[in-house]
Amino acid sequence: MTEQRDSNAADGPEERLDRDLANALRTEPLSPEALARIHAAVQTQWRDLHPVARPSRSRRKLWAAIAAGIGAIALLLVWVRQSAPTPLLFGSIARLEEGRVSLPDGSNLRVGAGTLTNVLGSHDLELLRGMIYFDHPPAAAASSFLRVHTRAGIIEHVGTEFEVFSSEQIVRIRVREGQIRLRNAGLDTVAAAGTEIVANSNGVIARGSVALNGEPWRWVSSMAPNYEIEGRPLLEFLQFESRELGYSLVFSDAHARQVAERTILHGTVRGREPLDAVNSVLATTSLSYSIRGNTLQVHSSEGT
Repeated sequence: MTEQRDSNAADGPEERLDRDLANALRTEPLSPEALARIHAAVQTQWRDLHPVARPSRSRRKLWAAIAAGIGAIALLLVWVRQSAPTPLLFGSIARLEEGRVSLPDGSNLRVGAGTLTNVLGSHDLELLRGMIYFDHPPAAAASSFLRVHTRAGIIEHVGTEFEVFSSEQIVRIRVREGQIRLRNAGLDTVAAAGTEIVANSNGVIARGSVALNGEPWRWVSSMAPNYEIEGRPLLEFLQFESRELGYSLVFSDAHARQVAERTILHGTVRGREPLDAVNSVLATTSLSYSIRGNTLQVHSSEGT
């Protein structure tokens, strides 16, 4: 037989203190009854927040939406931890599972998975890491503004849609509509739609181009706001969705535009991504569409 050595006897005062602290701070696992109570409370809260069933999605899209929601939660948690004497209204979560925050002026902020932000004020947001997309649609208040603080400087929008990505190595800005202004150490860099700016950790800024639609913006489209079609003209719906996709709306003939103006929609496309929503709605009309370059062209049967 072999003799086992008592390791505790050989421990010094510091080792014994570490062991005692670890034992004192160790938490006991939750009992089955406690877990059941937590589970019931979460289910109740979920039912309260989601009274209407949403359209089914693929498992892959569901997990992507959950990941995006984590980004929105991080945004709100940083906001809640601030101890301002007066409540600060920055925004409200519109679709938590999609990671989108509605702002009081009619704009919206879309937050990528793993993003960490810090709300500095009602018009100021610090992007610590991750990716955000700011959308200031035409119907939003013209006098409103948003400043995004990054390690590369402060980004100001001029009635626009833009994306900001931040890591320890770079800050990348992609402008989809309008203009942005990057201010750093008294130096202003202005970028218009279709422009990408990359600032590295040394402060060097490179400028390039980026498409206004397609793959670079897929994550943005997946978080597009729901457009309530009930009682709305088809024309307004097409204008909204084409902008979400980054395309200019074009009618190939006069009859197609007349149909879009006269047609009043019913039903819902909630939970559908923009292109899927366009397909579903136009399938119920005499119109069709095609994508050519940077345009979404709508055709009528009479014009073909």
